[in-house]
Amino acid sequence: LTASFGMYGGANDNKSDGLTTMWNAQRDRLAYQYRSLSDGDGSWYSMRGNVDYQRTSKKNKDRMITLSYKISTQPQNSDYYTDYKDIKDPFEMDIVKKFLLNNSHSDGKTNTTEHTFQVDYTTPVGKLHTIEAGAKYIIRNNLSDNKLFEAEGVSDNYEYNNDRSSKYKHLNDILAAYLGYTLRYKTFSFKPGVRYEYTSQDVKYLAGAIGPEADFSTSYNDFVPSVTMGIKIGKTQNLRGGYNMRIWRPGIWNLNPYFDDQNPMFISQGNPDLKSEKSHAFDVAYSSFSAKFNVNVSLRHSFNNNGIERISRLITAEDGEDFGGGHIAPHGALYSTYDNIGKNRNTGLSLYLNWNASPKTRIYVNGRGSYTDMKSEAQGLHNYGWNGSFYGGIQHTLPLKLRLSLNGGGSTPYISLQGKGSGYQYYGLSLNRSFLKEDRLSVNLYCNNIFEKYRSYNNHTEGANFVSKSSSKWPSRSFGVSVSYRIGELKASVKKAARSISNDDVKGGGGGGNAGGGGGQ
Repeated sequence: LTASFGMYGGANDNKSDGLTTMWNAQRDRLAYQYRSLSDGDGSWYSMRGNVDYQRTSKKNKDRMITLSYKISTQPQNSDYYTDYKDIKDPFEMDIVKKFLLNNSHSDGKTNTTEHTFQVDYTTPVGKLHTIEAGAKYIIRNNLSDNKLFEAEGVSDNYEYNNDRSSKYKHLNDILAAYLGYTLRYKTFSFKPGVRYEYTSQDVKYLAGAIGPEADFSTSYNDFVPSVTMGIKIGKTQNLRGGYNMRIWRPGIWNLNPYFDDQNPMFISQGNPDLKSEKSHAFDVAYSSFSAKFNVNVSLRHSFNNNGIERISRLITAEDGEDFGGGHIAPHGALYSTYDNIGKNRNTGLSLYLNWNASPKTRIYVNGRGSYTDMKSEAQGLHNYGWNGSFYGGIQHTLPLKLRLSLNGGGSTPYISLQGKGSGYQYYGLSLNRSFLKEDRLSVNLYCNNIFEKYRSYNNHTEGANFVSKSSSKWPSRSFGVSVSYRIGELKASVKKAARSISNDDVKGGGGGGNAGGGGGQ
């Protein structure tokens, strides 16, 4: 019986100064201009706990059953004030009224709470065969509450605006069962498996412009196959290949229908009608492990035909476009949402290398290169390109038990369906030492990007009738100290359950995602 609990969290204070400028078609006269000043704070937390009970057969130690439960919650809060200054309107377009340039106060809260129950059973059959079976049930509740308080014009007399507020609940019930078989003959292994998943979604609108009359429910069924084969070459080398299908479910940031028009020229909105994204992947990998060198090289090709993609388009109607519930996107605004319209093809090669150069020195390298082809026939969009990422470091033990670490890495610009975003690079240095009996107390000094105070991030988005470029600057340099202290001691090693719960089936917020499924495979 094992149990664990963990939590982390953080908070920030942000100030931003944005300038929006629009010219006439000939670009010889200013159409309008305004500054948007934002000041606010946010916080985020993640708390989780899990319990695993494993029972092993007395007659055969490879036959076991595991019962698991996990709870996690991730609340986030934001509180922002936005003021509009230096408004210029030489064409007399009445942009304050047309673009809703009213000083505002937004109070946002989101939370995802998960309860997961899982059972796994494994039993050998003879000397060559193993059968695995299991089931999982996930109760996932997403809640988003966005309140907007608006002032008349540029005053500070804020009043609650129901039409620009939203309270939304998305309830997910996921039931999965899997069956797997493993054949091991000498140095060869073969493992096919299949998983069945049932997903039920219940969407409720609790307050704001979208009312309970828009509530809806939907469900779908999926069969998820997989197969892997492997062979051991000598004592230290392995060759493996396989196929698997994975499901990425949309996160609350993809689904939330809140009409975010705090910057009226850059409007975003989630899509509660999104379906799960299905991805197919083929991979082959080679690995070699020894006391001196560890190396792993893998080649992977994946594709999907209903990818969740962010789509942006220009509002061209002279009087703007009405999205219902009192939400109007003005002429010239860039509107973004999500849809299952992507056809993605990705081929990548990855390398991991660890070299124990000496008893006191370790060097490691981790790199990846890939080619991505993305298209949406429905939207007439197509983008493709190369992407690479790399990180590595060196760790060395100095006299006086000091441990010095130097690491760094970076990535080329990422590719999206309608453009690309910034690459990045980083470097860091840390010095660590342990104190007291059994090294219970550890002190770590660190600094990151010490020669770079600020870093710029650029994004390029392109459509049939627009090109949008944005640039933002964020603090880059950081330094600090961390202290850890270990309480108590272990007289013997703790035996942990061979199986536990890992939920990684939710689509990532930045257009990426973590692949996963509902079973215990």
